[in-house]
Amino acid sequence: MRPLFGIERYYNTALMRVGIVINPISGSGGSRTGEAARRRSWAASSALASGVDAAVVVTERRGHACEVSRAFVSEGRDAVIAMGGDGTVNEVARALVGTGTALGIVPSGSGDGFARGLGLPSDRDSAMQVALSPEATAVDVGYAGDRLFLNIAGVGFDAAVAMLFATRSTRGALGYVATVVRLVWTYVAPDYDVRWHTRTGEQVRQGRRFLIGFANAPAYGNFAVLAPDASPEDGALDLLLVKAGSPLTQFWRARRLFWRHRHRAHGLERARVTRATIRGSTIVCHVDGEPFETSGTLEISVRPGALLVRTGKGS
Repeated sequence: MRPLFGIERYYNTALMRVGIVINPISGSGGSRTGEAARRRSWAASSALASGVDAAVVVTERRGHACEVSRAFVSEGRDAVIAMGGDGTVNEVARALVGTGTALGIVPSGSGDGFARGLGLPSDRDSAMQVALSPEATAVDVGYAGDRLFLNIAGVGFDAAVAMLFATRSTRGALGYVATVVRLVWTYVAPDYDVRWHTRTGEQVRQGRRFLIGFANAPAYGNFAVLAPDASPEDGALDLLLVKAGSPLTQFWRARRLFWRHRHRAHGLERARVTRATIRGSTIVCHVDGEPFETSGTLEISVRPGALLVRTGKGS
């Protein structure tokens, strides 16, 4: 009989019990033949070598990681380890928010922005050791409507890129850059009404916006930094608004994603917020790189300290 949810279990007498959720196609290596089996074998042997009781599953479809993670929580496992990119980490986190089950991360995606923001190792062996360690940190969780995000939620151009990128048969940083360059020449920035709240009152911006980003952690991934001062432990989100402009103007503004991040620039505005509202006839959005479309009003909020993450640093 096939195991429930495709889970294969590797038992020993250890007290620590974890679930490991593997995205077999994430990152640049996900298109290789036999990659799913290699990732499963490596994860299982790593857990056993560390004296951990591990249940391992390779995901088969969108939403599968969240389903399996809920099963792991109901079993009372100490942690669920996501081996994939930001999208996989997001799915696993949905099942863990507000529970005592911690999230572990083995970065294996195209950008791994949240893992980078937490300062986790990029080497998978070192990352697995952190994920299997007992130390956990309480981090904030953002919401775009009822959709959770750990790293970045974006409205506008980056969400449109995410929609195109999701249709690619191959992943990786080069593919993402190619999608950006292809889209920027034809993208038309929509009109939005953006409102956010500060200690001094409500701020309102109306007009065409190329991008509206909310960062819980600093970077999209790789070396693209959206909000250099963002922290998933400060109870707030860092807002970046980018005005509409020509493709060459946007490329010039984009240099702020790679160097001189804090310098002021025409057409860029930053704020620190705990809640915001975006109104528009069509709102194309993404949460941790996973795109969706809505209309009317989109509420942005943050839930401080709602998720335990294995960072190796303690609370």
